Amino acid sequence: MRVQPLPVLALVGGLMGADHVRADLVDADQVRADQEITVEVVTRRALMSAPVTPAVGSGFVSGGDLFDAGGVNRVGEGFSHCGVLVVTTGLPPSVTAHCTSTFRLPDGELHLSGLRDYRSIAGGFENAPVAVVGGTGAYANARGEGEAVRSDSADVGYRFTFTITTG
Repeated sequence: MRVQPLPVLALVGGLMGADHVRADLVDADQVRADQEITVEVVTRRALMSAPVTPAVGSGFVSGGDLFDAGGVNRVGEGFSHCGVLVVTTGLPPSVTAHCTSTFRLPDGELHLSGLRDYRSIAGGFENAPVAVVGGTGAYANARGEGEAVRSDSADVGYRFTFTITTG
């Protein structure tokens, strides 16, 4: 069974990242059945702890608040923790990191994982696939995949689109 997609706008850290479920309208009982849903979240980085040139093996976090589709009402928060895997010798150095992310929404959390390539830490990561590896509440049995696509805004931001199977 397919749930009708509903838009969500989230402003978060250089994160992360989700195809169309409006966070404030998801009914936990409705999502628990074995079904496919889509979740879409748009993010804008508000927190980034990485130095300009991180070392292999070091970690950093990014994150921020999540807002509704109008960008007015806060509906949650999202954070990523990344471990640095590769640092090039170029200027600025490119970085590859493995990142795990959590979007905390009113009806539960979405847990995400994926590799990210940064041409520069300040500029944010390139478009990247993302795995939905679980969650809590309405998303307790969530599995799926998606993509983080850079937004066109001046801020470091992304549109995360996920297809999730629950139940």
